[in-house]
Amino acid sequence: MPVITIQVLKGSLDKECINEMAKRVSEVVAEIECRPSPKENLLPFTYCIVEEVDSEHFIANGEPLTPEVLQAARTGKLHLTVEQA
Repeated sequence: MPVITIQVLKGSLDKECINEMAKRVSEVVAEIECRPSPKENLLPFTYCIVEEVDSEHFIANGEPLTPEVLQAARTGKLHLTVEQA
């Protein structure tokens, strides 16, 4: 019985995106864990918990990740190097 925990920046995803993410990740985990049996055998017992984290607790390189920074990254207007991440 897999339990998956996904943490996202609070307010960064709408309910539809969160549900899609949970569904797709659950399907992949069930498929991998259930091989060679069909994933449908394990999917009803695969749980996904999505936690929304406040930006002051979502920190990258010592700086809180704000919704604005995340949006800039999504749109390709922000690029971090490995040393910055």
